[in-house]
Amino acid sequence: MFSELNVNRNLKIVKFGGDYVPPPDSLNHLKEMVEECEDLYPGIDIWFKKKVIPGLEEKNRVAFLVYQHSRPIGSAVIRKETDAKLCSLRVLPEEQKKGLGHLLVALVANELRNIASHFHFTAPSELWFELEQFFKTYGFVNHGPAAIQYRLFDEELACSANFKNVWQGVVNKLPSIIENFTLNGNRAHCDLVFSIRPTYAERIINGSKRVEIRRRFSTKWKGATALLYASSPSRHFVGEAVIGEVITSSPDKIWSDWKDELGCTFDEFASYCNGASEVSAIIFKEVKPFKYPIPQMQIEHLVQEELKAPQSFLQVKKQSLWPTALSLSCLMRANLTDDSSKTDHS
Repeated sequence: MFSELNVNRNLKIVKFGGDYVPPPDSLNHLKEMVEECEDLYPGIDIWFKKKVIPGLEEKNRVAFLVYQHSRPIGSAVIRKETDAKLCSLRVLPEEQKKGLGHLLVALVANELRNIASHFHFTAPSELWFELEQFFKTYGFVNHGPAAIQYRLFDEELACSANFKNVWQGVVNKLPSIIENFTLNGNRAHCDLVFSIRPTYAERIINGSKRVEIRRRFSTKWKGATALLYASSPSRHFVGEAVIGEVITSSPDKIWSDWKDELGCTFDEFASYCNGASEVSAIIFKEVKPFKYPIPQMQIEHLVQEELKAPQSFLQVKKQSLWPTALSLSCLMRANLTDDSSKTDHS
């Protein structure tokens, strides 16, 4: 029996910028997170008011706020340019060394991946040397004292990286970081990948089909989480579901018991089962459609490798490419806003 989910932290991610306009409370929380550094950065409140808020409205800045329950625990602000800047990154002291810094880097890198060629920031020298390995994970190099010094008591260093190196660091690091999180209800862990013809995948997603047939399938997968993949010509990841029951019997018995939930005609069922003395009925429960189907090609582009989808199904193994694909899929699915928070600025 599979545990439903190996996750210990359920995080809410709020995105600010452009069409993403969260409720005022969230903007106030972001402001408080940034301005709590006022003792080290005099005038940071003025910077937030005159630079960050207009930049969010004009779509040249983006910010993220991480909540656990209703408590803000981390934030990031970036400037979106070819040579992008990490303007602010903060994790509460009691929440540090728990993967949130890596998660915030992944969020901002995902936002910049179609824009930036370089990424830079300034950092206190003490912080750089304390977290040097963290920064080097993403290819950042310390170039010495920054031209502009913002802090009162500590020299700031100019740091930068080729964005390709930053993204490669995200791809390498994300699976181990995100496996213990859910992001806005989206999880990065699945036990199986199910390949389903696009017509039938659509029926599972819309609820008109609840049972999938396989000529051979083990009852050991009861309780497993399955990623639903619409096969060629669609080649999209469309949702996930939990395997509730696995019932193996003769084709006649399966058709008699489940014909109303198979989402196919008798001729289609008979053609698939032709020659089999037994088949397995896999009953999906807790079907969760993805808001936006994710193209296989997009994941392959991000990881720079071919992702071999199964003919029927496969088990997700840690040493394969699938954990990376699933973690990137989770990052994109989180897409960081509710419909109710969108405002048309056109």
